[in-house]
Amino acid sequence: MCGIIGIMGKADVAFDVYRGLLALQHRGQDSAGIACFDKVRINLKKGVGLVSEVFTDSNLSLLKGKTAIGHVRYATAGSTPKLDSQPFVVDIPHAMAIAHNGNAINYQDWDEHFKDRTESCCDSEVLLHLFSEKLNGDRQLTVDKIFDAVKAFMAEVNGSYGIVCLVENLGLLAFRDPHANRPLAMGRRGADVAFASESVAFDAMGFDMVRDLKGGEAIFVESDGTIHEKSLLPKPAKHCMFEWVYFARPDSTLDGKSVYEVRIALGKELGKAIQKDSAGKMQGQNGLSMPDVVIPVPDTSRPAALGLAEQTGISLQEGLIKNRYIGRTFIMPTQEGRERAMNVKLNTVTSVVKGKDVLLVDDSIVRGTTAKKIVGVVKKEAKSVHLASTCPPIQYPCFYGIDFPIQSELVAYTEKNLDGIRKKLGADGLTYQSLDGLKRAIGLPGLCTACLDGHYPTPIPDAMRKKLELSRSAERKKVETHYA
Repeated sequence: MCGIIGIMGKADVAFDVYRGLLALQHRGQDSAGIACFDKVRINLKKGVGLVSEVFTDSNLSLLKGKTAIGHVRYATAGSTPKLDSQPFVVDIPHAMAIAHNGNAINYQDWDEHFKDRTESCCDSEVLLHLFSEKLNGDRQLTVDKIFDAVKAFMAEVNGSYGIVCLVENLGLLAFRDPHANRPLAMGRRGADVAFASESVAFDAMGFDMVRDLKGGEAIFVESDGTIHEKSLLPKPAKHCMFEWVYFARPDSTLDGKSVYEVRIALGKELGKAIQKDSAGKMQGQNGLSMPDVVIPVPDTSRPAALGLAEQTGISLQEGLIKNRYIGRTFIMPTQEGRERAMNVKLNTVTSVVKGKDVLLVDDSIVRGTTAKKIVGVVKKEAKSVHLASTCPPIQYPCFYGIDFPIQSELVAYTEKNLDGIRKKLGADGLTYQSLDGLKRAIGLPGLCTACLDGHYPTPIPDAMRKKLELSRSAERKKVETHYA
């Protein structure tokens, strides 16, 4: 779940990419990078940290070129943050740079083959070498040959990806996985063409959104601005539902759906489950009183809490205040880091919470550690805390780019039933979104809900799944050692 940008412009575009990456910072806080082609060579600057920490006016001014790609990283594979930073560059047979959002499930099939050419532990570097190999060393590249290589790449890679690729002297390539699991869109600013993970990047760079790429589609923009579009390996859409639930910015539009409007709808769907019984208590909640106040867990849950309040008629108030200098705890690389950040991230508004029956709205409950801490913070002052999740129970690992690939970490899997989860989280009541409610709120026919129902859009045999979980567990230990 990284953020990617690619631009083909009429003047130097590094500062545009920088502005776009700032708008996509929520998609990754681990590292950032930009690669530009200046008609002679690919110039690269990348490093560990936030976009504003990696780039300065002086190093941006050295990134010359009318073609550029950029990346912000959220680590789900790889365990060496400095080496795993993107973009990655290869020189032979063609100088190319790649930025990748997603996860290649079977990248280890080629890991051994390319081990002498790679420095990182990241699947994206392996994918770059795989794509380069598909070009068959042909020095006389054409757009058709590039599209043939992309199609061959798609046929072999099992997983998810949105990719932008800078090709020396030829132009800018963008393509999306066959199931369109990862987001990728195209924008225009006059003669300039851009690609980005979310529409907010276009807003920041002064581009107009044109459209989302389709699953299995590739677009190549030549250096003279000529655009070639081709459907290569389309399959039924399986858009990642977690983009609308949590990951994307609310002011983005993904695959024709406003993230903000979807989150309002998620709240309204959730609100349908919050009903009074004949005694004026909450239905199915063991005599728990109807809430006095709806409080969102900032910031992702605010639109959903608004929708829930509108649906139920319960007062919506800001009872939790976020320290805005703390990043998104879910995408921090270690569990210890997430827990430390939570200790200083949120604080209650006493006048809103004290002595009240609180309905606390969160976007999702994954491991349960963060939710438990938030419930504990509110319960210090509230009379009771009922937790409501806009996402159904997450019971299965994700292998497509969201950082919960180990099933034994998921609280909805380990606890098995609703009351067990509620007790584990320390809440007085607990309501989850229904799967049907989620689908109605997002309103797209093709969604990936594998983490909810175990129906994966690509084949993942049990042996591969166990291998992936073991590999990710080992990588996580390396990351925790690095950040210790």
